[in-house]
Amino acid sequence: MTLTVTGLALYGAPAVGAAKAGDPVAAIQRQLVKGHGVRITEYSTFNSGPTSGWERFKPTKGVVGFGDGEVAATDLWDLQLGVAGVRDICIGERIWEYDPKAKRPNGKKWVTFKHPCVLRLETGYLRLDKPDVLAAVLATTTTTKASDTYDGSPTTLHEGSISFRQLWNVRPDLRGGSLKDEHADWEIDWRLWIGKDGLVRRAWSRWREPAGDKWKGVTDGQGWFGFANDVRYSDWGMELTIKPPPAAQTIAFNKLKH
Repeated sequence: MTLTVTGLALYGAPAVGAAKAGDPVAAIQRQLVKGHGVRITEYSTFNSGPTSGWERFKPTKGVVGFGDGEVAATDLWDLQLGVAGVRDICIGERIWEYDPKAKRPNGKKWVTFKHPCVLRLETGYLRLDKPDVLAAVLATTTTTKASDTYDGSPTTLHEGSISFRQLWNVRPDLRGGSLKDEHADWEIDWRLWIGKDGLVRRAWSRWREPAGDKWKGVTDGQGWFGFANDVRYSDWGMELTIKPPPAAQTIAFNKLKH
């Protein structure tokens, strides 16, 4: 399998050997090698109150590139945005965006601007690329059982719940915002489908967050917003280099006429 998009410059073929059976934390860390990556499809669902119920958004699809023990770049199509979806290449603190239905001057296809990229492997707040976080999640496992086959791999379903208090211990950056100490015992329900090689093939989480004063009344008396996130991972270890689009096809956001 070879994927060539220059992103148009994605190059893909299975490369990094499958991790030996064992700890998912170690298995994922072994994958975070420069020049390699994983393919993802992410589904998100949102609950704004009893009137609207749960609304499922169109998926986000693409690839996540690794480097030196971390996520280095992403190339993703968000099919919920625009008329036909919007593609974003994210490297460091810069984004290149392509909207196939947007009119750009002088034959340009991409718009670029500075913005910190979301470079991580996660479902909701549960980061798979951070050993301490994934280990804390797995420590709250209540059930394991044989489950479905994903990406050609039979999996074992691990599921449980982790409180925000437990998560804050390994992700202190999450403290604050709408989540106060009074919400520390609110829980995130989670499920991980893990292959025999220790790699996560599907990751699901569901949680709620307080609406807060800013959105008071929006939730029809419910008082909280609900979220669910479901991510499929495939082609772990694929050869992958994510590069910026050609400069000739790119225009800076601040040069667009608004």
